[in-house]
Amino acid sequence: MSLAPPPGRIPPGTLRVALSRGAVFVGPGAGVPILCIPGGYHGAWCFAPWLSILGAAGIAAAALEPRGKGTLEHGADPATGVDDYAADAVEAVAALGGRAVLLGHSLGALIAMRAAERLGDAAGLMLVAPSPPGNLPGAQRVPLVAEGAMLRPPPAAVVAARYLGGERPEGLADYVAALSPEAPRALNERYALSIPIDASRLAGVRALVVEAGRDDPERHPPGQDQAIARFLGGAHVVLPDAPHCLMTGPWAESGVAPVIDWHRALFPA
Repeated sequence: MSLAPPPGRIPPGTLRVALSRGAVFVGPGAGVPILCIPGGYHGAWCFAPWLSILGAAGIAAAALEPRGKGTLEHGADPATGVDDYAADAVEAVAALGGRAVLLGHSLGALIAMRAAERLGDAAGLMLVAPSPPGNLPGAQRVPLVAEGAMLRPPPAAVVAARYLGGERPEGLADYVAALSPEAPRALNERYALSIPIDASRLAGVRALVVEAGRDDPERHPPGQDQAIARFLGGAHVVLPDAPHCLMTGPWAESGVAPVIDWHRALFPA
């Protein structure tokens, strides 16, 4: 499976639903949907392989296009924060019928947790290669970035090292070209650990944390993902051969396998 994004950065076989500031691409399937929330620099397009696989498995799934990302780069604002993206996710859940499993990747995991706090009755929480809550004991800070202007996506060498476990699969150049500028405020809120999560408000929400075994140790030091699972009282799965961006390219099928298993266990036919 190529790493290259779909044409126009639109996941194939989906219906685009406009939100106040963002959008959501809705795929086929039935039952309680999974709302996939991308992380820094990424848009809904990065979940195209998972939407296809989930739809084929009969599981309803959608991907959030947060404000300023992917097809919405014209609305980019450097003052956008995690809670702004979380507002887009909450609105997307309403567009999906009012109840969904929130699946967040990387920074999207922090967005998913904040959205779940607002919703109060999320159907589930899946955090993939997650950014930690700001109040997670022992969470690792990351050097801050300059604010005031949107940040350009990282170059191919950094993308390969940080996101792809050092590999350069087919379609890397197209993948890098599809990345969107990111709001520095949102990144710094994660890097400075300034977004706490009230675990007591999520006590009734079942959670799964999927750890990428070949993740970037600067942002995902050993033990941090497991600590997030303990913090939420959730399950923890490690995929030893998976890099940070396990949603696409040659890792898509193995990466989504625990998502499918967990969703089927949570919502048996």
